Amino acid sequence: MQARSIKPLPPARRVALEALFRCLMNKQDIQAALDVALSSGEIDPRDAGLATELSYGYLRHKKRIEYILSRFLKDPGKLTPKMRFAMGVAAYEILFLDKVPAYASVDWAVEFSKSKPGARLAGLFNAVLRRVSELGEAAHDPDFFRKDASLPEFLSRWYSCPQWLIDLWWRAYGEEDATRYLDAQLKAPALGFNLFGHPEAEDLYGVIAGWPEIIDIEGMSFALPAGTSFEGEPEPPMARQSFAARQAIEALDPETWTGPIWDACAGRGGKTRILLEKGLPVFASDPHRGRLAALKRELPDVEIFEANAATDTPPKKPGTILLDLPCSGLGVLSRRPDTKWKRKPHDLADLTKLQTEILQNAYDHILPGGIIAIITCTLNPEENHELVGKFIAAHANISIKKEWTTPSNSPLNEFFYATTLIKN
Repeated sequence: MQARSIKPLPPARRVALEALFRCLMNKQDIQAALDVALSSGEIDPRDAGLATELSYGYLRHKKRIEYILSRFLKDPGKLTPKMRFAMGVAAYEILFLDKVPAYASVDWAVEFSKSKPGARLAGLFNAVLRRVSELGEAAHDPDFFRKDASLPEFLSRWYSCPQWLIDLWWRAYGEEDATRYLDAQLKAPALGFNLFGHPEAEDLYGVIAGWPEIIDIEGMSFALPAGTSFEGEPEPPMARQSFAARQAIEALDPETWTGPIWDACAGRGGKTRILLEKGLPVFASDPHRGRLAALKRELPDVEIFEANAATDTPPKKPGTILLDLPCSGLGVLSRRPDTKWKRKPHDLADLTKLQTEILQNAYDHILPGGIIAIITCTLNPEENHELVGKFIAAHANISIKKEWTTPSNSPLNEFFYATTLIKN
């Protein structure tokens, strides 16, 4: 008897499962994993969009989904990672994507389960996912997640977040703000972009500024609701940029900074772009050649050089040093949801050591009267105000000029810490 052939995975599910495996098993960042998966063959833009939604959505709600599946699975750990991800992604579709019929999600997942030779998983997949589809609104009721749970266990299930992180935020920020942060990290971030340097900037600005859905405008930067799509986006594309990051820069009054400004952790140049927009003299560095190359393509007139901000010397004396410090990223989990499944509490000590080394190098290269501007995208006191407090305690001639944190009720769903220090 000839064996029945197995249908290939639909393209969006194939890409999402490959990206999630690369992300959670091989420790790639989710966007890098998606880029690799999407480059493996021709894929329709709609499928690419669905693959992105499935990957990020699953990561945001991973623990909630795993708890729901555990109610119908005796031993989820016996499934291989690929099979767990397939069942989880199908469950995400059923629970969160109204436009995808439940039967379609069950169908592709059951078909995929047959690709594991001899495992006989089709019946299990079919039964579990149909039970999930029967939950209806109960799956979105907090009480469903309280069964046999202490308060910390319930919060971890409902907010799909590691318990250590919930404990950290509860202790550091109190129940009200911690709950707001937990709500925000379950949502997609606002769409942000900066028109500075775009050849059609003036025309685009006039059109976009009139859109009723605009959340905020600052200079040439816009914030729009998550999921906003553009029909016929101009070429070249508009530069994507976190609007919350722009707010952090603006909070530090960069127009008052002494020049030239050394953007010492420039990455791809998002903050360099803002400084150029303001007409400020800036030169930029980063230890990663790929990021510097991308910066140079986007902002060809900027002087750049490869450098480690913790150890290297700039080619000229800066009046201000901007440090977008490497950090745990706990303030931007809405944008990088894989971070919460990869970070561990012991990582934070290593990060604060590196941050202190970068701060010390900046101190050594800034002249008296100069400014050190610090930005992080994390919600962890040890990497924010406590780090700065310890540094000031060790340097009598350093004082705080300004300090700011994204308000906990921000509609952008991203949170930054920012401060300026003056070397007296």
